[in-house]
Amino acid sequence: MSTKFSKEDLKNPDQVTKTLREGFVWTTTHSKIVVTAIFAFIVVGGGWSLMNYFSSKKQTESQAKYFSLEKAYTEKKRGFDEALRAEVTAAAAKDKKNAPVVDPSKKPSGDVQKDYGTVITGFEALLNDSPKTTAGQMAALNLSDIYLSYKMYDQALASLSKVEAGLNKSDLTSGLVWMQMGNVLADKGDCKGAVAKWDMIVSSKSFSYAHDEAKLRQGLCYESLNDSAKAEQLYSEVAKNVDSPTADSASTREAAKYLRLLKAKKNL
Repeated sequence: MSTKFSKEDLKNPDQVTKTLREGFVWTTTHSKIVVTAIFAFIVVGGGWSLMNYFSSKKQTESQAKYFSLEKAYTEKKRGFDEALRAEVTAAAAKDKKNAPVVDPSKKPSGDVQKDYGTVITGFEALLNDSPKTTAGQMAALNLSDIYLSYKMYDQALASLSKVEAGLNKSDLTSGLVWMQMGNVLADKGDCKGAVAKWDMIVSSKSFSYAHDEAKLRQGLCYESLNDSAKAEQLYSEVAKNVDSPTADSASTREAAKYLRLLKAKKNL
């Protein structure tokens, strides 16, 4: 990645904060790992007390529903992605006569209900029925991912807010939800609210795997709030963490880049 900055980059603060708009989507990458791990934990813990048994049963039932919904969502999303890639390929083809034909019906319509209506209904039913289960939290993450792709920020935040009461500072999915809530708030322009959500991650040792990413995003938000000193502090913390066993290499590189950009601005 280039570390050179144009004069426009230095003059335009939006160039620095636009990374917030691109999002750091954890859902697709982590959902199967998280749910599988929790499911295995429940199966192994068969000797729990009666109360824990019923709690585990609720988790298991909700996870089974979630797997079916996730499969439907993944397949629908994959179909849309493939249609869009085919359209790009066709547009770039030099031989227009032999370019692949794209079926318009396979592309997303731009209307979230037409594109994902049944998937949304399923995720919302699971979320409303089991907001404190891992499956409910993953349903909220997937719903927010769908709404974000249509720039429906209020709906994305509302879905995530339904599970916030059941989050804690040691569970992996809780970290994913707080990270996503911060992303949505930042996209809405509420950087103060976003920083507060990312603080939930930074303040917990259990989320050490996400500290660098959260701090990087906080730095970007502080820049948009014109607090360059705080942004520089956060970028420096992440950039110097490169040799840590828990370091996020992508975040450390980005932090070093934005730190250089911030210092270059000071010298204008």
